[in-house]
Amino acid sequence: MEPLGSKDALIRRIHAALHGHDERAAEPGAGPPGPPGPSAPSAPPASVEKRVAHFSEALRSAAGTVMSGDLYAFLPALGEALRTLGVTALLVPEGDPVARELADALMPLGPFRLASTSELLHGNSPVTAGIQSAEFAIAESGTVVQTGRGGRTLLPGLVTEVHVALVRPDILVDRMEDVLSVLAADPPRTISFITGPSRTGDIEQTLTLGAHGPKTLIAVITQSP
Repeated sequence: MEPLGSKDALIRRIHAALHGHDERAAEPGAGPPGPPGPSAPSAPPASVEKRVAHFSEALRSAAGTVMSGDLYAFLPALGEALRTLGVTALLVPEGDPVARELADALMPLGPFRLASTSELLHGNSPVTAGIQSAEFAIAESGTVVQTGRGGRTLLPGLVTEVHVALVRPDILVDRMEDVLSVLAADPPRTISFITGPSRTGDIEQTLTLGAHGPKTLIAVITQSP
């Protein structure tokens, strides 16, 4: 599977996907891309198994963690990982029964407790893991995608130290364009692409983890319902 490539190429891909035309590498001064033209043939979609493998490999290469299989088979390992990271509280969004079920099963293993959004936003909060079902997952980059569609919240992946993303195999897509083409007709007001730990080098060119999101991303690949 081809890598995302350079920043300029990535921007062209986003523009192409949102506006429904083929990619073209614009020369300096060439102006905006023209009307839709014939698209280059694309690779056939990968099988679900290959998507899972590509996603897992890409996320691990971005310093993320992947757990897969029956949800309760790795529950002790997940609980141990959260304890090792210092987690004492769990944040679960309303209307996400799978995330709540996992949180309820995890709580005795910490022991952990449920944290409220207001608690995390007003300081002095415990080290918290946000647990949420992913809306999409991108195999080529190991990216978890959350949007604000239907009143969903992005906070479990933004304000917590650890983000546990529940990824069903059927929400995996091959490329970023597959997500953007779905969202283009009615773009959400908020969208979050999470690929491994949040990081920035803006301050004195020093790499800092967790500046704009979680310091740790754990993707739990669950079985499809």
